[in-house]
Amino acid sequence: MPPFAVFLAGLATGAGVALLAPVLAPEATRNVRPVLRAGLKLAIAAGGALKVAAAQAVESLEDLYAEAEAELRAEAEAAAAEAAEERPLAAAAPEKGRGGTKRGAKRRAARAA
Repeated sequence: MPPFAVFLAGLATGAGVALLAPVLAPEATRNVRPVLRAGLKLAIAAGGALKVAAAQAVESLEDLYAEAEAELRAEAEAAAAEAAEERPLAAAAPEKGRGGTKRGAKRRAARAA
């Protein structure tokens, strides 16, 4: 079929629908309304399911983030404990309540040695 014939067929169909639409509109509205209502109910149900799925995904990501943060904290504490074990006793920080100055710490370290 040549393109011009397809165009004319489409034009005739469109004109026929436009002429018959006022006559068919009440019947179409009666038949389409339940379909539209069912579609809206489906969209509302899908929206609720999407909210639940999104909440579960957010909770899962929050759990994963908390686990990763706890692992980093544990690794940092282990590294700090390891560094404290390797540090000599004389280089340890002065205790609170005993002067607390660098000069006092040096004197105590010299006395201990």
